[in-house]
Amino acid sequence: SASFMIRIRLPGREWIYSPDSRLGRPGGFGAVFLGGSSEEPVAVKRLHLDAAQAAHREMRLALSLAGRSLSYVMPILDAGEDAESGGYFVVMPLAQGSLQDALDNGTRFSDGQAADIMLQVASGLAEVQDIAHRDLKPANILSHQGVWKIADFGIGRFVEESTSLATLKDCLSPQYAAPEQWQLEHATAATDIYALGCIGYALLTGRPPFPGP
Repeated sequence: SASFMIRIRLPGREWIYSPDSRLGRPGGFGAVFLGGSSEEPVAVKRLHLDAAQAAHREMRLALSLAGRSLSYVMPILDAGEDAESGGYFVVMPLAQGSLQDALDNGTRFSDGQAADIMLQVASGLAEVQDIAHRDLKPANILSHQGVWKIADFGIGRFVEESTSLATLKDCLSPQYAAPEQWQLEHATAATDIYALGCIGYALLTGRPPFPGP
């Protein structure tokens, strides 16, 4: 039977998604669901923000990434506040899976494969040098059209601006969060490079360097 679909109206257009069809594990900033439009299936990320938290703030990531020619960053199809519910959403193309999925499935990468993936992720960071990702981890590295691409660029900054610092630690991915994030200091490109090193370790060993809480 067809699952229940929710319709949302974002700045770009209308989309639908299935709250019963979750893609991957819920992250600190939101959960991702299978969705669609009249043309194509998509991934719809529902952010952990309500209208009160996000009041008087624009969602900038769509604007900051729109129109850029990006080879190693997942494109944003639409983003913003749903006119009906007031919820905040990001719409992306449907990926073939994440690096975390591959690790969970027991995939072990050779040195050459790991270096190639690291180079693709580094290329994605270089394409968007003016934005610190803040939540780089294998779950946010997605396989799309045969390339590993970074997803969720800019969401960290948006949530950081809309959320009290006390709750920000709840959004961190502990195994990949840099020391300055735990100390609630300003995240920079160095934060992402730290996470990239942790990702490289996980690719070679199957687990992050600091697996504890």
